[in-house]
Amino acid sequence: MQAIAAACTAPGLRVDFALPGNARLPEHRAIARDAWRVELVTPRTMLESLKVLRVGPREISQHRDGLSVNEPLPRLLAALGLFDRSRAPAPDDMAVTQQVQDFNAKIEATPAFFAMVTEANDRATQVRAGRAYARAQLAATAHGLSMHPLQQALQEYPEQAEWHRRIHALSGASGPGQTVQMWARVGHAPPVAPAPR
Repeated sequence: MQAIAAACTAPGLRVDFALPGNARLPEHRAIARDAWRVELVTPRTMLESLKVLRVGPREISQHRDGLSVNEPLPRLLAALGLFDRSRAPAPDDMAVTQQVQDFNAKIEATPAFFAMVTEANDRATQVRAGRAYARAQLAATAHGLSMHPLQQALQEYPEQAEWHRRIHALSGASGPGQTVQMWARVGHAPPVAPAPR
């Protein structure tokens, strides 16, 4: 964690960790779970993801951006024309409930959380924060850790307002202009293939 924090040096930027044994860890987990569910059950936000969902090697190779899915079941459903990406699934649809269950299990197994807070939120600060996060992620990787960004509670749409407020309060970003620029879970994870791009 010291190496990650040291990699994040930038004017007006500080990092915050919730580590094993930290009293704030359950609250980080609760916000992550609830914010993820909000994104999945809000039709317009779910459609944003579905529009950039790339299923199977052909789509992944053709677009090289967005969200890549290469598991057998979605590929089969897409091949049979049964994977409709033009409309959001209902909140009780199996695709939504399964994702919620899978994500909740991952969040419960997450041993630590990382937040990057800035004193301002202008474009130059956002770029510096993005660079600092890239360095933080490289430092984590160099020490055998993985970081998984959690952007849902950082989004600024009405359904997410409560979780946005709570993650800012939990991370101590309560002053004028103070912003949680990045929030991520940190731990050990199996290796993943490089992104298509």
